[in-house]
Amino acid sequence: MNSNPILYIIKPGDTLYNLATKYGTTVQDIIDTNLALDPYNLRVGQQIYIYSYNNDFPNDYWFSINQVNLMEQMNLVWLEHILWTRMLLISIASNLQDLDATQTRLLQNPKDTANVFRKYYGNNIADTIQKLLTEHLVIGKNLIVALKSNDEKLAKELNNKWYKNADEMAIAFSSINPFYPREQLRQMLYKHLSLTTDEINARLKKDFSADIKAYDMVQKEILDMANFFSNGIVRQFPNLF
Repeated sequence: MNSNPILYIIKPGDTLYNLATKYGTTVQDIIDTNLALDPYNLRVGQQIYIYSYNNDFPNDYWFSINQVNLMEQMNLVWLEHILWTRMLLISIASNLQDLDATQTRLLQNPKDTANVFRKYYGNNIADTIQKLLTEHLVIGKNLIVALKSNDEKLAKELNNKWYKNADEMAIAFSSINPFYPREQLRQMLYKHLSLTTDEINARLKKDFSADIKAYDMVQKEILDMANFFSNGIVRQFPNLF
């Protein structure tokens, strides 16, 4: 058996039996390695560890501890990005007293996210990322308020600013890494804005089933984005991983 586990991301159609067969191990070994794993409820995007008994398994399928740490940090900050945005949305929609505290916590996220990139790109670039993400969140908050107030003119202006900010982020990220194509980034960011808008509208209409479904879509998309950013860093700085 190889001494280092494979970090595997569950894909549609995966079963523990198929994974055990592919990696030369057993279903029970996979379960024993992942104590919190529910073998009857594998979730697409879920990360699990697999020890392979197949010594012929290609090395490029293995993840170093540095790569695992980067992926975990990147996933965390982007998941917190959408989680605290959702908490803010709920607070505004329901006139909750935690609005100021929730907004303060949300606006900590740009710094946390920038710090993941700071290690690889330095302070100037990280500060730019923090600034753009802060603008993104502030515009989003103001857009929620405008939509709740049925201020269509202001909502349209803020929406335009939101997409302009996304364009600026696509330019900034694509300028630092050849594996961050600008157009691909722009489309991902636009999709994030579109899905978040769906979530906002559903929540404000009190269509809670649609709201939850929209949030699930936002979560899936943000994890794809986090993986995109992690993979780009690994490809750009292979000697660090």
